[in-house]
Amino acid sequence: MKLTIKEIAYALGRESSSSREITTLLTDSRALCRAGETVFAAIRTDVNDGHRYVADLYRGGVRAFIVEHVPDIMKGVTDADFIIVDDVLDAIRQLAVYVRSKVDIPVIGITGSRGKTVVKELLYAALLKAGKKVVRSPRSWNSQIGVPLSVWRLEADTEVAIFEAGIDHSGQMERQREVIRPTIGVLTQITGEHDGGFDSRESKIAEKRKLFKDCRQVYEDSDNRRLAADVLSALGLPPSLLDGVGEVSTRLDVHDGVNDCLLIRDEFTADCEALESALDFMCRRKTASRRNTLILGDLLHREGEDAMSVYARVAQLVNLAGIDRMIGIGPEISSCSSVFDPLIASEFMLSTDDFLNRYDISQFDRELILIKGREPEGFDEICRRLESPRHLSILEVNLDAVVANYNAYRSLLNPKTGIVAMVKASGYGTGALELAKTLQSQGAAYLAVAVIEEGVALRRAGITMPIIVLNPVTTNYQALFSYGLEPAVFSINELKMLIDEASRYGRTAYNIHIKLETGMRRLGFVENELDDLIDVLSATDRVKVASAFSHLATADCLDQDAYTEAQFNTFEAMTRKLTSRLPYEIKRHILNTAGIMRYPDRQYDMVRLGIGLYGISPLPADKTAIELRCVARLTSTVISLKHWPAGTTVGYGRRGVLSRDSVIATVPIGYADGIDRHFGCGNASFVINGHKCPIVGNICMDLCMVDVTDTVVKVGDQVEIFGPEAPIETLAATLGTIPYEVLSSVSPRVHRIYYRE
Repeated sequence: MKLTIKEIAYALGRESSSSREITTLLTDSRALCRAGETVFAAIRTDVNDGHRYVADLYRGGVRAFIVEHVPDIMKGVTDADFIIVDDVLDAIRQLAVYVRSKVDIPVIGITGSRGKTVVKELLYAALLKAGKKVVRSPRSWNSQIGVPLSVWRLEADTEVAIFEAGIDHSGQMERQREVIRPTIGVLTQITGEHDGGFDSRESKIAEKRKLFKDCRQVYEDSDNRRLAADVLSALGLPPSLLDGVGEVSTRLDVHDGVNDCLLIRDEFTADCEALESALDFMCRRKTASRRNTLILGDLLHREGEDAMSVYARVAQLVNLAGIDRMIGIGPEISSCSSVFDPLIASEFMLSTDDFLNRYDISQFDRELILIKGREPEGFDEICRRLESPRHLSILEVNLDAVVANYNAYRSLLNPKTGIVAMVKASGYGTGALELAKTLQSQGAAYLAVAVIEEGVALRRAGITMPIIVLNPVTTNYQALFSYGLEPAVFSINELKMLIDEASRYGRTAYNIHIKLETGMRRLGFVENELDDLIDVLSATDRVKVASAFSHLATADCLDQDAYTEAQFNTFEAMTRKLTSRLPYEIKRHILNTAGIMRYPDRQYDMVRLGIGLYGISPLPADKTAIELRCVARLTSTVISLKHWPAGTTVGYGRRGVLSRDSVIATVPIGYADGIDRHFGCGNASFVINGHKCPIVGNICMDLCMVDVTDTVVKVGDQVEIFGPEAPIETLAATLGTIPYEVLSSVSPRVHRIYYRE
């Protein structure tokens, strides 16, 4: 929506005479594009405050702000507009209500557990075929912030709007309804997601239906295409508009490419809005070591809309994203090549076949490559061509599940309690970098790594948020200081060496974290060392204690609460003494994942979230009060099928003896990939086509064999080692160990794919 500052102020019950025109409502300072047309809303969250970024955005060209107070550094600035409100988040909602009131059009409100985005995108594609000017929620912007930001996109000439509304607790939908004010309601499939936020499944459904209070028509179904057809009929349009609209994919994958390239494959609807979102995702992964390449196909747009104007907008997005190299594929984008900046290295061709015939992998080197187009098969083939040679076994990491788990634990915490997100050991085996980028966007207070090298790798890849190094014993102090890594300190000698090195490198007030020994019997200062510790700290200005922390030994042991309470008491006494004798504030943290769930009164200033972040609870299911999502899925592929008679022996040592005529599948994954040999000889099963298939014989270094006699399997079928159908907890129980060990044992040679849904 295009509004003046005067109109925005009016919508918020304030006054302004400014005629400055605004087209962009920004809440994330990192997504700044059109500075001169932007109003920044400085939202306060549980762990961050948008007011911190006002000065930076002003320096970046922004001249309009919605704030709760003018930051001191900005007082006296006369060439910017500040609209001061009581609550910025509520102001965004009010502003969206005002924007919604300016249009009288069909507005489709979609809610449910699953299928919201699919129904929205099916309708969007069909309505574009009908020549309608459509505004819809970008991707799955359906939260209390996402809905107002989506509604802001309404324009005076919009003909139809489609908005998703998501909730996870009772009492939220009425606020969503006030913003969206749908005229047509859609309820998609209801599942168990977020059941914990409601008294019952029935109360959750009743809460979702509140969105439809004033709707003329409401449609409820678990069939997404049938829902879309019903809505088209309600709009007086033929459901046949859905003919030719393919399956909707919401996947965005990140994985390694040839020649040190990094590939982003975005399968979401290929239109300008989705491209803008994908480019923003790409920009957050930029590094100085890679140039930025866009491989883009023809885009979906309204029937009859001028193609030149569509690609002129694309050209603007390409410039704003800092693309160094662009390859356009398709007849339409090629015909509009003249609108693109000649200073950007650009090539255009008519088809993906032309690309595949013209390019080989030697022409791509150290590039961050975004691949997006309407022709799925052709663009998938481009992606396959540019992928690094991959092992047939894949560890898929669902970044949206990471966010969901983070927020699930966030819901158990006080608003001011910070989260230290554990990404040590390469993100428990999943790969630290993409998790770090995701958690940085979520507003985690700290990341925690085990050793300096892990922290250096994150810094080199563009991670800017604070990082604690838990085991920083090192001689490489230069790296520690150069990359701004904050060490945990657990001995007087180590502290003195660190102070000496800080002096040598000219550092003052350098953040450190004091590790206290309260019962783990591993590392840390014990009580009788506190006086010496305080004396050393008081005598220097080279380091400053940012936090004091300890590790719980038995938080997940339900029969050892007395020991845990003793640790709490020791920690309280030690930190009280430490904080009382040092002249500055020191944060405290002791809770791990299990502790977050079991000891809400011991949150202190921060908590450390580890295995729960990865969708694995350290507590029994009946003691886990939140819903966690599976983050990691390890799969492989059937590469051979053999029929063997009863009595045949299989594998090394002839340990697998067939008791019947059997069909045996060979799978290219073994103990060198992290599959423990103790899973062999029938001790564990893999899931193929929904069936549990026991492992036969000994597991080899690179292969293993499974019995598929009782199901229908063909070469090329996918095998799930662990994931949604094969819980990692089951494998851990087989070994008499914890899921951490199974997850972190996955070999680096197993290909990782990171995706957003």
